Amino acid sequence: MNFKQLSTLVFSLLLLSACSTKTIKKEIPTPVPDKVVSTPVPAPTPVVKEPIYYGLSGDFSDNYKLQEFINYMVSAHEFNESELNQLFSHARNTKYLPRPYCRPRSRSADCISTAPTGKWDRYRNQFVYERNIQRGLAFWAEHEDELNHAYEVYGVLPEFIVGIIGIETAFGVNFGKHKVIDVLTTKSTTGDRREKFYTKQLEKFLIMTRKANLNAGELMGSTSGAMGYGQFIPSSYLSFAVDFNGDGVTDLWNSEDAIGSIANYFSRNGWKRSLRTIAVRAKYKGNRFKRLKTGYKTKYSQYRLRKKYHIKPRSKLHYSGPVTLIKLHKYAYDELWMGTHNFRVITTYNHSDFYGMAVFQLAQAIKRRRYAAQ
Repeated sequence: MNFKQLSTLVFSLLLLSACSTKTIKKEIPTPVPDKVVSTPVPAPTPVVKEPIYYGLSGDFSDNYKLQEFINYMVSAHEFNESELNQLFSHARNTKYLPRPYCRPRSRSADCISTAPTGKWDRYRNQFVYERNIQRGLAFWAEHEDELNHAYEVYGVLPEFIVGIIGIETAFGVNFGKHKVIDVLTTKSTTGDRREKFYTKQLEKFLIMTRKANLNAGELMGSTSGAMGYGQFIPSSYLSFAVDFNGDGVTDLWNSEDAIGSIANYFSRNGWKRSLRTIAVRAKYKGNRFKRLKTGYKTKYSQYRLRKKYHIKPRSKLHYSGPVTLIKLHKYAYDELWMGTHNFRVITTYNHSDFYGMAVFQLAQAIKRRRYAAQ
């Protein structure tokens, strides 16, 4: 083997040795702690979100009148559309709700009765009865200071505030069995004959509840949407309700605020402090009275009634102004009464001769019983 061949062989062996050699890294063991303590991670609290009402659902979901009303409240009074949709989505159409059935002698105004109506005696007996008189005596005794204060401020005699509360709610026994939002929504959007009136009341109701921070979806009232001890409709609340106890909230379900609000209503409608006579019974010839028009809107000169028609009061009438003739139809005859200016003020609360006389007679019955016991 010559030198050249030997050099080639040595180079090849060195190259082969280099290709077959690999670097081995020494592994360093990872230290293991003596004890591993794991801290449990609490599960995240689920976030419950209130549903967002983008449109109407429920009984009035496809009622275009209500949708137009909502748009109006948003644009005219800056209500939140989503909140109104939520409120009205829970409202019920009262035409779909069954009304309670009552026995014929029931005195509830919110139920169906088979008893005939229209006679004065039957109307009166719904309100002027022993239990209601006893409630009135208890109410007057409990709220004597507030009633006297109302007289000092507004000039309205306590018995007539008591009479209103007794007629309207039987002194808090019956505030009403219907949600106001249900009643007003139904009557304003489903073709009621007084639809425009109830639409305006619904508007006032929403403004009222927002102003007083009341829950519009929970307030209870009558079948006409009247509320509280005095059964104020929403427009009357905004016009006449007062915070009579000074607690910063005008609450007609509070007896003190109700007393002041009723007195303020009468005062603002023309009640005369100096006039204490409301009505006296009149004498006329015959059993049925048909000679003249009667009703709370009528006004007659006392002189003309006496001279031309021989109609005069049965007792002294301490009032010189024009009188209203009130006819109370009884079974065998008509009672005829003369009403003074303050009687006409009472009928502004409810435009009815029977209503005005029921307030008057309940007030007198409670007053006589109260002072006879003293």
